[in-house]
Amino acid sequence: MKAFRLYNFYIATAAMLLTACADLSYTEETTRDEAWTFEYFNEGIKGLVSGIYAQVYNNEFESNSAYFLAGATDEAQYALETGEINSYVNGGWSPANPYDRTWTKCYTAIADANMFLEKLDQTDISDWEYNSNYKNWVAQKEMYPYEVRFLRAYYYYELFRTYGDVPLVTTTLTNAQANNEKRTPADQIVKFIVDECDAIAPYLPVTYATEIGAELGRATRVAAFALKARTLLYAASPLHNPTGDKTKWAKAAEACKYILDNAQTWGLKLSTYATLWGHDAFFNQELIFGIGRGESNTFEMANYPVGVENGSSGNCPTQSLVDQYEYQETGETFAQRYPGSIDLTQVDPYEGLDPRFALTVVKNGDEWPSNGAQKKAIETFIGGFNAAPKYGATTTGYYLRKLVDGSCVTTADNQTQRRHTWIVFRLAEFYLDYAEAVFNATGSANDATYGMTANEAVNVLRNRSDIQMPPFTEDGDEWVKRYERERLVELAFENHRFWDVRRWKKGAEYFSTIQTATISPELMLTRSTVTRQWDDKFNLYPIPQSELKKNPNLTQNPGWGNSLEDVENLIEN
Repeated sequence: MKAFRLYNFYIATAAMLLTACADLSYTEETTRDEAWTFEYFNEGIKGLVSGIYAQVYNNEFESNSAYFLAGATDEAQYALETGEINSYVNGGWSPANPYDRTWTKCYTAIADANMFLEKLDQTDISDWEYNSNYKNWVAQKEMYPYEVRFLRAYYYYELFRTYGDVPLVTTTLTNAQANNEKRTPADQIVKFIVDECDAIAPYLPVTYATEIGAELGRATRVAAFALKARTLLYAASPLHNPTGDKTKWAKAAEACKYILDNAQTWGLKLSTYATLWGHDAFFNQELIFGIGRGESNTFEMANYPVGVENGSSGNCPTQSLVDQYEYQETGETFAQRYPGSIDLTQVDPYEGLDPRFALTVVKNGDEWPSNGAQKKAIETFIGGFNAAPKYGATTTGYYLRKLVDGSCVTTADNQTQRRHTWIVFRLAEFYLDYAEAVFNATGSANDATYGMTANEAVNVLRNRSDIQMPPFTEDGDEWVKRYERERLVELAFENHRFWDVRRWKKGAEYFSTIQTATISPELMLTRSTVTRQWDDKFNLYPIPQSELKKNPNLTQNPGWGNSLEDVENLIEN
């Protein structure tokens, strides 16, 4: 059983999707012609729903090269100084320059969703009853309200994760109304998301494979439960749960356990790590919700090493990340075994590491990319073919392999392209989410109150046939350290680390400095410490200055200035 994964059902109409969003924001009324929209199904009703889906694609940055937030974490350093991701760590971040489109994209989609839900019952497509697709249209139209409610809840999760308290708007607003909305407490936003997921899940199919039209890339019951579980995990975390209320952790544990208990029935199963990305990742039975892209090699051009034709280096894994991988035989970390400089002519420090390392990171000497036209041993030592002093070469000693499709040819002639699927929810995450929630709810990694201990949940992942790592047996503070390391390794470059460290309130520990590596021509690896800007106010994004100017009832997040007057004074000075 398959096909509940949320791939790009609109791939055939990708051009429409990228432009389908109404020109809306939280403070503006829709400019969509409602009469036209609701008179036609494909171009109107379905087009509006596609536009709401399309905002899932509307990420923090324009370019695929900076799709990740990894460059603002200890996972990676973005090779080019011009990368916008660097604004998060070099002091360029402010309410006036938020370098983020979450507020705009989410409220754009929410405005369309609210309008759609209010107007859909007033529509009548019976004039098209003799069209050969009429029965399909009716069936899809009946499902759309539940899909749209899922999407609206998903966008509120993004807003909650990013800003904390945000205005909760579930009806269409005039400009005057929108510009007087106040921020709703985060707990109420969480309750809204959870209640919506519970309400719509029974009406959403587990899979669209057997539904009329078989459009696989749509919101499913499994996606709704995944959204609920992750939202509850975030709500239980220290950033949003300062009193350490264990009942919040218990709710998160129960929601995650429901997914794990029903996974097999739903057709979910853990896959091998290497098949999480690539041309056929769409068919991976571990994927719950993903962002599908058509055939392209743009991402590869952005992340192939300098020296590979049309490669731009992109997101370069750090030594900080490499240090977290454990050795299969002993369970000690790379950093524990090799804390200082390493003579690579005398020892291979990467031998015996967790298999996920080789699937995530390209190191000196690896043959990469994997396509026959460009395959060559990568040289990251100073003066090497893929290293400094070449402009844009890795600044960390490593290049990215995970999610990069090495079969893509990026030469000037005879280029090849492949499909890409970006992971939003996958089954492995919920084993980790469950482990974290259970540990914090019970106070022990070996408590079986919920039917499976935290250690048992983590070990399910470490026992996969292609991983085979030593089991977790720790408890207490040592468990927390190892769990945070395991979560980083398993979910590397899936846009979790940026948010995990924030919800744990551990930015000063993990993000204020990172370790990079330099390899001399004589193959001596030397570590360097890079200092980055970190302030605890970074745990939440600033409310954009443009929104504060529109709506005087909005308040700024702590540390970013408390009022519009503060912002205006900053600009004047």
